[in-house]
Amino acid sequence: MRINDEEINVAEAIAFADNEKLLLKRRKNNFLLSDYQIFILNKNGINYNNYSNINNLLFDIEEYLYNNYDNELDLVSSQIAELIYYKDTKKWEIISFFIFLFS
Repeated sequence: MRINDEEINVAEAIAFADNEKLLLKRRKNNFLLSDYQIFILNKNGINYNNYSNINNLLFDIEEYLYNNYDNELDLVSSQIAELIYYKDTKKWEIISFFIFLFS
């Protein structure tokens, strides 16, 4: 596999990836967000700490995207929408169990 014009093996590729930034973490307002998602929100001037309801955060992200489209923010919006979907189903019990194990 080639990354940055260097030949690397699978073990080196795993070490190259910064997986810690992609892990969901429970934040002080009880939202599950990764460091990467927070970085993208901040980059677009959206402070998740100003929200007590994740649905309101998603609504404001969608309003922002309507006027200022950003691929990365659109991805974060989709990820948050997916979490909301699973939270409203029985599958959430399984997902939250694994998040608890790894946090």
